[in-house]
Amino acid sequence: MSGYDPNSFRMGVEYEYQLITADGRPQHWQDLSFPQLKDLIARSNAPRNAYMAVKYPGSDQRSFYLEGYDLTDEQGDITDLHVKGIEISTPIAADVYEQQEYLVQHYQEMQALLAGIGLTGSAYGAHATPGEYRGPRGGRGVEGWAAAETAMMTWGIHVNVSFPEAVEAELDRDYLHAKFDWFGPALILLSANTPVRGDGPWTVDGVVGKSERSWRRSFTRRPLYFRDDQYFRKEVTCFDITHRLDLVRGYTALVAGLMLEKGDFDHVASPFADHNMRQAALHGYQAPLLNRHFEPVDGGALVDDALARAAKGLADQGLDTAPLDALRALAEGRRCPADDTLDTWYAQPDWASFLRAHADLTGH
Repeated sequence: MSGYDPNSFRMGVEYEYQLITADGRPQHWQDLSFPQLKDLIARSNAPRNAYMAVKYPGSDQRSFYLEGYDLTDEQGDITDLHVKGIEISTPIAADVYEQQEYLVQHYQEMQALLAGIGLTGSAYGAHATPGEYRGPRGGRGVEGWAAAETAMMTWGIHVNVSFPEAVEAELDRDYLHAKFDWFGPALILLSANTPVRGDGPWTVDGVVGKSERSWRRSFTRRPLYFRDDQYFRKEVTCFDITHRLDLVRGYTALVAGLMLEKGDFDHVASPFADHNMRQAALHGYQAPLLNRHFEPVDGGALVDDALARAAKGLADQGLDTAPLDALRALAEGRRCPADDTLDTWYAQPDWASFLRAHADLTGH
């Protein structure tokens, strides 16, 4: 394990996925036992890592967490968790290939443990249930309350990176926030993969959308967060879950490269950024994106620019640009991952088969 080294590039992913029965029936919080699953994770071989956050009593700083909606007492201590699925927080890795080794190792170990209680994982980011989750507010503000409820209905990938201290010292945080507001739609176009919910394709006003997850999250979440309590970790959240490992490698490389590249770009105010991410999530490459002067922005050109900048940022630091190749292939065809996922659904519109098709990691 690479661990923390202040002179190295460091990366990892938070990979949250849903649970299904062996015959493909999706499980949600009403079906999942917090104590049973917490005990299951305790039996894993995942080591404890001092830099991992303790999300709830019993998580023990392991690479496995139970994802869900926490219920607290009057003192704010967690008393129960409405479980939506499992998250793998990969240990700190030196590059995307080591990150993948950790992800595959932990995913396969958890699949074996889950089989013992009649469950398995599925890397698809929306649920068969068409309804909403409503949880008690607790001590949350209204925005945090809405964000937590929204998160209960989707599963995705958060990319985490941090850099050598000399590189970190040169980063401009306002610049990075603005940059990921501008390029957020490009990240969505390259990862949009939740086009099916409930009875079939997800639609808004008759339009079959690409990423229900990003559309929902655009109301309550920003693309980029700084986590200074964990070695300057920077977290980018707008990636749909996928079982394609070549895309996971690409997303991490894309985030790192965009942060390292220092070129100028258009700035947009937050309402523009929210609009653009919502439109990309719904319309894909046909999205009516806008700059701050209300002029149209071509989604394909935005994606190409993001990939070119990421390649430059990586190359300038002597880092491998090959992980971007899978994203380049998607961009050349102007297809979101959701387009292939829709083809899978239309070929066999059955939730059990659909979720089982996303149970195994591919693209090693």
